[in-house]
Amino acid sequence: QPSCLKLQLNSMTASSEPTLSTISLESNAGAATGLSPRVKAKSWDEISPDALRVDLNDDSSEEDEDEGQRWRANYEKEKFDYKTLVPPLLWLPPYVRCIQGKGTTADQIGAGSLPYSLKGDAIAGMTVGFMLVPQCLAFAMLAGLPVQTGLYSSFAPLVLYSIFGTIRQVQTGPTALMSLLTGQALDTLGFVSLEERMQGAAFMALLVGLVSILLGSIRFGFIIDFMSHSVMTAFCSAAGITIGTSQVKHMFGISMPRNKYWWKEVWGIITHLGDSDIPTVVLGWTLLLLLLFLKQWKSAGSAKERRAHRFWRFLPSDKTSKPFKALKATADLSSLLSVLIGWIWGFFYRQVGVDTVRLVGEVDSAGFIFVLPTDGISSVKFDIFVSAAIMAIVGFLETCAVGGKFAAANRYSYDPNQELLALGASNIGGAIMSGYPTTGSFSRTAVNATFGATSLVACALSSVLVFISCYLLLPIVALLPMAALAPIIIQGAIGVIELHAFHTAYRANKAEFLVMLATGIMSLALSVKEGLLVGVVLSVMNTMYNLGNPNLAVCGRLPDGQYRDVRNFKNAEILPKTVVVRMDARLSFVNSRKLREFCLKATQVRELQGEAITFVVIDAKSINHVDITGCEMLVTLAESLHARDQQLIVANLKGPVSRNLHAADLPNMLKKHNGHLCIDMQQAMGIVSGECPTESAAAVRELISRVESASKMMPKTNFLAACSSPCEDKSCGIVQERAGEFLSPANSSKRLAPYDAPSDRATHGIKLKNGQQQPGSGVEAQPPPVQRWLPCGAPSRGEVTGCLNFSRRAA
Repeated sequence: QPSCLKLQLNSMTASSEPTLSTISLESNAGAATGLSPRVKAKSWDEISPDALRVDLNDDSSEEDEDEGQRWRANYEKEKFDYKTLVPPLLWLPPYVRCIQGKGTTADQIGAGSLPYSLKGDAIAGMTVGFMLVPQCLAFAMLAGLPVQTGLYSSFAPLVLYSIFGTIRQVQTGPTALMSLLTGQALDTLGFVSLEERMQGAAFMALLVGLVSILLGSIRFGFIIDFMSHSVMTAFCSAAGITIGTSQVKHMFGISMPRNKYWWKEVWGIITHLGDSDIPTVVLGWTLLLLLLFLKQWKSAGSAKERRAHRFWRFLPSDKTSKPFKALKATADLSSLLSVLIGWIWGFFYRQVGVDTVRLVGEVDSAGFIFVLPTDGISSVKFDIFVSAAIMAIVGFLETCAVGGKFAAANRYSYDPNQELLALGASNIGGAIMSGYPTTGSFSRTAVNATFGATSLVACALSSVLVFISCYLLLPIVALLPMAALAPIIIQGAIGVIELHAFHTAYRANKAEFLVMLATGIMSLALSVKEGLLVGVVLSVMNTMYNLGNPNLAVCGRLPDGQYRDVRNFKNAEILPKTVVVRMDARLSFVNSRKLREFCLKATQVRELQGEAITFVVIDAKSINHVDITGCEMLVTLAESLHARDQQLIVANLKGPVSRNLHAADLPNMLKKHNGHLCIDMQQAMGIVSGECPTESAAAVRELISRVESASKMMPKTNFLAACSSPCEDKSCGIVQERAGEFLSPANSSKRLAPYDAPSDRATHGIKLKNGQQQPGSGVEAQPPPVQRWLPCGAPSRGEVTGCLNFSRRAA
């Protein structure tokens, strides 16, 4: 009893009869049985039906189907669920079950390595709330807005992000970067008075929210992959320098107007140093040194590193000890400490008669203000839309940068597109409450994670403290010295300055270093908005330059059979009469000319050395795409080489590339000029050695067939239907591969039907995959455990217990 029928086909298309070139029957022992291993047949009619009546008890078809199911799952897209628009509908039920001790295995898997904890959320939420209140007051001052605007910008964004966000540990609200961008945008628009600036800031928040929702609706989350790390690093560093510089005047007690440009701010501080107020200097710089001290101690490293340090060894180093935990909590809440010490210090100054220290001043509101964000905006300039778009993208990148780090560390997923929607809703909510644009915070998110936050419940709890503070603390805030808020901003600004990244880029990649340098200089010379735009443009140009000037290498053969760059591998053997070239990039219109010229030059160099070149082999293992210009270049190169009695071989082709080349009819065009396509270098070397290229061409066709078969299996839904008319031999029906397409009766020999459908050559029909039987099938069939298919017209009597898996490769 043979176990496998192998059919090797010369061709198989929808418009022609398949022709057989090889037929062999193999028994379980592997010996040829029943038919000669090299039987030629022009049509299926020459094959005796009795010879095909074999026992196929092996489960090869089931294994193929199971294998297809396994890899197909890697490419299937998740179905849309309305609950994803409001994530608590998905995570809140598991959260409740877990804190009640009733969590299921699915709940634990969904939580990743960060199990839900109400205690952790409560502690983290309250801690971040205490940290947020002084920070939001300081950041509002950075944007040139009344300090209470910081509270207005914190409550609604926290609540709305906890409803629509997907990153479990993110804390939203005012940040130094968004405050800087808001302040610069308002300066550009000419808003001077506090009332105008508050109205303009609310309108900016509305626009940022609308832009974010628009980008999220069109699934624009992929933009996160297109922002170069080097550009963002230079942008953030320049923003940090600008932010820190803007607060120096408050540290010295200097009264001077806001300046649009960083260099003007620096010059103003230098020229007004003589107006410094000594009590303010003492207060401000003492608090700044305290904050920096706590920050450095917090990041001092392990207990061993702390004990080895010449200064930190005198402080607690055991992370499990109570003194260490107390000092760490103090460091985490350093912004609150700065405000408390500053308020007490200012109170002491007033008691001894020192009144030169500038205070926040009277706060006009004793609670939240609800407004229509468009009120007071009589005319709108185009610049405000550009600024809103930039702020929306920057805010999204800032949120995903910090949140994605913690999501990856704790092995839970998030949706970038839903993050855009969440940030959009947060900003619109903040705009209605007289706030300005907000986003996820680096420092507060880190503290949130450190104190045990496991869900966005912590974010919602933080909003409670903001709500209480807005009604209870504003009268107290009026007596707070400005020099107590400035150190908080400067400390945060120093944290985003990464000058060492410039040094790393200089050593690693000079082009990226120049892009970073241009981004930083432009951000400081004009504004961070222009700097970011310049950085993005230069980054794209650098990418295009790299694509247009890829690495081109002449390769030799190593002893293990690999082909590597002769410049880097001294033992790589140069093949006689053959030039092997590799390009490490996709072949497109920007680099096709470079590849053609390099191939011809490499050939000429060998010829000038007195060697006759017969073959030029392009190792395409690094080429993942070829466009039309690239196809034309390959034909032109093959023609040029053919005129010199040389042949072009393109080897190591990837499946998708082979399909693209086949769709462009490149195999036939290359064949006219003695060119060849191969799926690996072994076949290419066989052609070089004089072997017939037929097998390599067949291997390429087989690869293309597999790619096309795989692409047909990619969709989630497989549409099947019965044929619309009886087959000529009244046998079984057909499978419809795509909705709306049926094969004609003339092609009945290429139809497929499930083996459980009636096929006794007396009835017609097909058992549909969805379990519904097509009218006219005649016999009620029971579906098998695994759907199997037979070629139409093949014997399907009781002797056939398995299936024929029909393809160009084998059956």
